Amino acid sequence: MLDARLAHRKWVMGDTYTIADIAIFPWVRNLVGFYEAGELVGFGDFPHVKRALDAFVARPAVARGLEIPARG
Repeated sequence: MLDARLAHRKWVMGDTYTIADIAIFPWVRNLVGFYEAGELVGFGDFPHVKRALDAFVARPAVARGLEIPARG
């Protein structure tokens, strides 16, 4: 359903990045990355979700938020 929605949109609600994207894409990222469940859920079958996830992670504010500071 998400892949179909993103087929003709840049983001979940259209061409503008919204709170919907901020709410959804961390879950997608963790499902594929942290939990390594991409193969289990067939992530390769959802090219529009992958494209939007890549765009999400490439946003400067998201990249900063994903940085883990060194301990100490």
